[in-house]
Amino acid sequence: MIREMTYTGGTSRSLTKKHWRDALYFFAVSAVLLAVMFTFISEKTAKVSFYWAFYFSLIGIIANGRQISRQHLWFTGLLALLGCSKVAWFYWHYLGQADYNPFNDYLNAGKRLLIAAVISYYLFSQLARQQQLTRRMIEWGLIVAFTGATAYGLYQYFSTTRRVEFALDRATISAYGYAMLAAAVLFMLAAKKHAKGQLLLCLGIFIVAWFVIIQTGTRNMIAAFPFIIFFVGLFQFRHLGWKGAAGIIIAIAVLAAVCYKPMIKPRADIAIAEFNHYGNDRGNDNGSLTSRLAMWNIGTACFAANPLGMNMEQRTAWFKEYVKAKHRDASALNFVSIHLHNELIDSATLQGIQGAIVMVLFYLAMIVYALRKNNALLLSVMLAVVISGLTDVVFISRELTVCVSLLLTLSLLWQSINAAPRKPR
Repeated sequence: MIREMTYTGGTSRSLTKKHWRDALYFFAVSAVLLAVMFTFISEKTAKVSFYWAFYFSLIGIIANGRQISRQHLWFTGLLALLGCSKVAWFYWHYLGQADYNPFNDYLNAGKRLLIAAVISYYLFSQLARQQQLTRRMIEWGLIVAFTGATAYGLYQYFSTTRRVEFALDRATISAYGYAMLAAAVLFMLAAKKHAKGQLLLCLGIFIVAWFVIIQTGTRNMIAAFPFIIFFVGLFQFRHLGWKGAAGIIIAIAVLAAVCYKPMIKPRADIAIAEFNHYGNDRGNDNGSLTSRLAMWNIGTACFAANPLGMNMEQRTAWFKEYVKAKHRDASALNFVSIHLHNELIDSATLQGIQGAIVMVLFYLAMIVYALRKNNALLLSVMLAVVISGLTDVVFISRELTVCVSLLLTLSLLWQSINAAPRKPR
């Protein structure tokens, strides 16, 4: 009788411990999804959810002590490496200096990437736990996130004459993040090979998403988004056949024709005019494109002259000396103290060749892995990250650093759950 009571008590304690672990994991996944959901609707709520995901993950790591599988350690390591490169650069140049600023964008971006690495470590360490529930949570969470962001974007389009910018107050950043979310949702649904109306649903998502992106007026993503969808769809989802390819081409043609005169043509005309003006004025007049061209030109020269990097104040001084000596690209001076509107050039000028290598390694490793594992979600998000980084910064923006790192984690987690055999808990 005593043995029976002891055994029952042990079983009860074991079940309680298991339930707590399941609840902790559920809270962590929920917080991650909420952070993505509210990125475009409420920036403050997204930030709070991100930190709660970190707290739940940290408690889970301490309580469980379960080791992550080597299969996903590379991803956590890449996030941590990218974060450490930014944090290390900041403290190397600013610790103990008069210009020390705890609100530096590189420092805060590095910290957020390290937090995202902790979250990913915990989620992947619990990969065998509640696989069915996790898969459904990710699917519905991303669908709700896309639906909410789209509704908010359409509301802005119909209620104001300004460019769609969601709750981020910056149309370009909004376009990049929204394109990544839309691509992830589209290819997640496209992976359901036997779903009824799959092709029409994916085409509908593409049309609505591209329309919203066009309303942001962000030329980079307006041009890139249909090519990302077509490229990834062509190589990753051959089962959709010629009907899928034809549907995407027709949708692109129809939507481009509808939006050409009110949105696409004016932005294209401005781009061509500014490009010509840049050559005539040698980059001394301000403009969206002319300033970018000026920043990229001086940034490349700055990196060539200072391959080991510098701090932001030194870079600003170098830019001013360049403009004074060359009498050109003065429009770059308005933005040099913020960033250079190019992820790789901005990182290279400050962090030096070592920072540029880390960034390129991150790009290549993620894309190669996505291609080898046929992970369309991961590939589409990463292509959007790389293309966005050509004209802006992704891993310096507070909103995008959080959203992108979590989207990459969810993309890899969803694919891993679908590919993994069912295991008893």
